[in-house]
Amino acid sequence: MDASRFLPGLQHPDKWSYGGVSGLRFQIERELQNVDTQLSAEILTAFADSSEATGLARGCLFRAKRFITDLSNFITQDYEFWRSRGYAVLDAWALVCNGLRRIFEDIHAVRVFGRNVKTDDDQLTAAKLLWATFQAHDVMNDYIKRSIYEHPSVSAVVARHLASNHKKPGDGDDDTGARFLKLEKALADTKAKFDGLESRVMNKLNGIGQGGNGGGGGYAKKNKKGGKADDEA
Repeated sequence: MDASRFLPGLQHPDKWSYGGVSGLRFQIERELQNVDTQLSAEILTAFADSSEATGLARGCLFRAKRFITDLSNFITQDYEFWRSRGYAVLDAWALVCNGLRRIFEDIHAVRVFGRNVKTDDDQLTAAKLLWATFQAHDVMNDYIKRSIYEHPSVSAVVARHLASNHKKPGDGDDDTGARFLKLEKALADTKAKFDGLESRVMNKLNGIGQGGNGGGGGYAKKNKKGGKADDEA
């Protein structure tokens, strides 16, 4: 299994979709219709004498298009999902690439049977190629039926990531408690500063009151008398 974080041709999410208008995703979508047209014409020509073979080939083409469309949507939606959970751009993209790599590995595992199958017997060669093709389509169909997200291979990638990054409460590398203590200390320091400021202000006001009343009664008493005099006036 390739242990690199990203796929060779998709080292950054911008390579897949940039600004919603360019990138590999949009190239695939533009060319998919052309491929469909060309292959449909080839199928009609190659299997003109067999409606059964034509139907089988067209069914394979339809399922391949469906898989490509679903996979394209999965890539975009899975990246957006991890980003919405607070993952950094490259971390979210690495998770997407890990899932994609597992999907391609599953398809490759059954297609590899069709490599270097050329023999002197044309019928045997064709049978081997068809077997590998149908096996690959079975894998793709399984992903489609499970909406890709719910396929065991993709779920295993996500579960492995979550398990390797899980932090239990109280772990030494879990800084949640440390952040809480830091905030609690900051709150206590702020309260102490406020209490000190309040005390200085009150002392200052009392000093002003005592000085203006001949040293007796304090600010509060002077204020009370002053208020009464003002009312009488």
